[in-house]
Amino acid sequence: MADVAVARANNELFRAIEFYAFCVISFTAKSVLLIGLPYREWPVNTVYTCSLLLFFYCFFRFRQGLRAPVLVIVSLAIAVAVDILGNKFGLYGHPFGPLRDYDEFAHFFGSGFASVAAFWLLRAGTRRMSFKLSSGLLGFLATSVAFAYCGWYEILELWDEYFWSHFERIHTWDDTANDLFYDFLGVIVFVACLALWFKLKERRQNNNLIAVSWKNLFSVLPKDLLGFLIATVAFGLCAWFEIFRYFDQRWFGRIHLVGNRDTTINLQWELAACVVVAIALAVISRVSNRSGNALSQQ
Repeated sequence: MADVAVARANNELFRAIEFYAFCVISFTAKSVLLIGLPYREWPVNTVYTCSLLLFFYCFFRFRQGLRAPVLVIVSLAIAVAVDILGNKFGLYGHPFGPLRDYDEFAHFFGSGFASVAAFWLLRAGTRRMSFKLSSGLLGFLATSVAFAYCGWYEILELWDEYFWSHFERIHTWDDTANDLFYDFLGVIVFVACLALWFKLKERRQNNNLIAVSWKNLFSVLPKDLLGFLIATVAFGLCAWFEIFRYFDQRWFGRIHLVGNRDTTINLQWELAACVVVAIALAVISRVSNRSGNALSQQ
């Protein structure tokens, strides 16, 4: 029995390391795609995107036992295609329908379609761990995760200007905050539709999953997942703070932002602070748990 327990613990450790490695690799690869997206040839972007989608699908299908729906894969492809087509046909910098610029359209629909994957992954992943998030909680957390990645994309644009292409990607003082605003609109619309659809779909389903709501969120979910969610929620609030400053300056004339990069520079330090806080909370939680276990064994 002891050998079985050790083997099971080693297998769980291996799967955890494997999953973290996948997260790091996929996150880095997607970041590299976004960094060079505007000035890379569209066939290269297409091949790169298809390779990432295949990697994403195969990992969850064959290593996690989760079959990503076609809608999720297509949504991710559309999210990138919106940007690729805008660069291919020179749509950026020009009005698009009722919008001031195609960039606003791209951020709304690009972020909206990308949030489909965030919603599915959070829902499927927590259910795989035998948890069922309430509709409101799932929608809120999925919005936070997707919106946090939108903020990360804006930071990548800043770093691209600084360290890699030196290509101007932040054009005006309100560029970043305006992008974030349309990102949020797209995410909230798509996630709200998904949450409503799944809520109606699950009315007739019975399962043995552990119900998770706002009341028992911190006592039920794994600490590493909680740390990640805390970081995304906190960073999303920081991004909204930058949006509020943008509207305050635009509507009431109070000066907060001068240079084109001011908002993005603030975002990168806010993200760093959120990550540090989340790591600190995770460490404190683990230490307290070990101390509690040690005291209970005495």
